[in-house]
Amino acid sequence: MSDLGDVLTGAGLVGLGAGAAAATHDAYGGAMMTVAGLLAVLGAQEADKAAAWRLADIAAMRALLGDEAPATGEGRTLTELDEAWARLSRALIAHHVGVAPQSEEDRAILAFYRESTGRRELVWPQ
Repeated sequence: MSDLGDVLTGAGLVGLGAGAAAATHDAYGGAMMTVAGLLAVLGAQEADKAAAWRLADIAAMRALLGDEAPATGEGRTLTELDEAWARLSRALIAHHVGVAPQSEEDRAILAFYRESTGRRELVWPQ
């Protein structure tokens, strides 16, 4: 995990504990601390894999689209990766509309959607 992820995880765990403690005498304040803690823990997970899932999706969408893949920037910031991801995603969705249902290509695109969702999954703290 990155330093940011470690900080967010620590802040999240403290927030969750403080929220539970505060809720005994201030329900609203305790709930807000709990929500802040949850958001920090989920943010830590995203910080840890933010670039990785975007890069994996971009490569997979380019492979699925082949020569039809639109040109995208090669930046490495999350903003640049999000722009490339969005452009390729729109192209893949438009391409998928014209694919024959139940075809091998259709199954490959649906498999990509499932894999992409799995890469972006955030685990709710217990």
